[in-house]
Amino acid sequence: MTRRNDDWAGSSEYHREIRRTRLIQFGAGVIAICCFALVFAVVARAEAVDGNRIVVIDGDTVALPGNPAERIRIYNIDAPETRNAHCEAELTAGLKAKERLAQLLRGGPVTVDRCEPSGRCTDPYGRTLARLSAGGRDLGGVLVSEGRALPWSTGAAARAARTAYWCGAQ
Repeated sequence: MTRRNDDWAGSSEYHREIRRTRLIQFGAGVIAICCFALVFAVVARAEAVDGNRIVVIDGDTVALPGNPAERIRIYNIDAPETRNAHCEAELTAGLKAKERLAQLLRGGPVTVDRCEPSGRCTDPYGRTLARLSAGGRDLGGVLVSEGRALPWSTGAAARAARTAYWCGAQ
């Protein structure tokens, strides 16, 4: 079978049109996959957990039930240390913050919104960064407003200021 010069199926225009159509189909497929992944990522970030099943590690860290348990660091706050406290006052304040967080978690569902607004989802220790809320209240915000935690700031000077706040000027 021979092709005629005016045969559309054999023309370079036809092949360009086929490539263009395939490229459009490929692009539409990529966009659909990205949209699905985005929706899945947003849905996977937030979940409701029974507050009675959450293990409180300290005033700003909890463990969610599961195998293995997921450790959650409440972002944008820093509670006094209960482990490796710099002074007795910090240890006491840390135990009070831990107790208050446990009170806030108990008795109902807790919403876990993973990742900071900046997009960062884990801290240097591998803990998931998340906002915890119960009864319509941001639990980190409650701890800060009650003086059980401080707003988070980065750097050595901020760390020293937090220690001085909990331990007093030493």
